Amino acid sequence: MGMAEIELHKGSIWKTTGIVRCGKIYCSIEEALFMAELGAFLLMDDAGASISIEEMYMNLSDDNNGCSWELFQAYKQLKSLGYVVGRHGIPWSLKHVKSNTESFSSQCSSENVVDLKSEDEISVLGVFSRLQVGEVKPVFDVYLPNTKFRKSSPGAPSFVVCFTRYIVLLNSYNM
Repeated sequence: MGMAEIELHKGSIWKTTGIVRCGKIYCSIEEALFMAELGAFLLMDDAGASISIEEMYMNLSDDNNGCSWELFQAYKQLKSLGYVVGRHGIPWSLKHVKSNTESFSSQCSSENVVDLKSEDEISVLGVFSRLQVGEVKPVFDVYLPNTKFRKSSPGAPSFVVCFTRYIVLLNSYNM
């Protein structure tokens, strides 16, 4: 899944961090690195050896994990301000998500990945394509700081953070 499985979690931060699958909490690279920088997270490999923050930073450049240095900085800033931040299009839990093809109870193995496209994503990309912004990608769903946030029913995000690699500016000058 490209995520870290949380084996021991204490404190209220886990109410707004990570996703829940089959009763377990999993963290993305940006969540794991943010927690490690706070000193509240120790990442270990399959052999039980700890992974340093420097090694985690090196994984930010790996395109397979869906994160980059810029995305991590945006995540870190939003979390530091108290916002609840999750990856766009990834449900916090599968409790209220419905599938037309099969039940999610059969998807509790690490080989299965849920890819849910939302109408919001399509409409956001449509707006940006009309603005001629290249490679727009919705990245994070952001919720206002709220002690009543629940992963099982988060509601609609307050806003979506989108990233782009470049912007095409069209200017016409009459000379």
